[in-house]
Amino acid sequence: MFAPIRAVAVCFPIVVTVLSNGPVHPQTTNEQLQEWCDGRGNVSEDVQIISCTAIINSGQYDRWDLHVAYYHRGYSYAQIGRYDLCVADLTQSIRLEPKDADAYWLRHLCKKDLGDLAGAEADKKAAKRIDPTIEQQWED
Repeated sequence: MFAPIRAVAVCFPIVVTVLSNGPVHPQTTNEQLQEWCDGRGNVSEDVQIISCTAIINSGQYDRWDLHVAYYHRGYSYAQIGRYDLCVADLTQSIRLEPKDADAYWLRHLCKKDLGDLAGAEADKKAAKRIDPTIEQQWED
């Protein structure tokens, strides 16, 4: 027969998944948002961005979780070519957790794509100071 059509509505504080051939299933808001924000569950960049934004705007998360949400939203922005938004989010991520080499490395890549070569080089050096093997990790 027909495959179910899945529509996902993300609105804070309620997350609802609607299947065309079934009932509405409320999900555990915080767990579902965190799963979608960090890309688990094979969600699109749009769902990832919306979920991370809900976490950031909720006022319910600690410094570490906000750092992670900004990082993942920034990564999603990079995936869709919104390097300006990626840089802004990674700047917030780094402000919350200044020892995250991956955040500096990703921001370096986005700045490079924006043509900010001096900024990209500074972030590359910062990432390597924190983790000298960062470049090899990102090559894979």
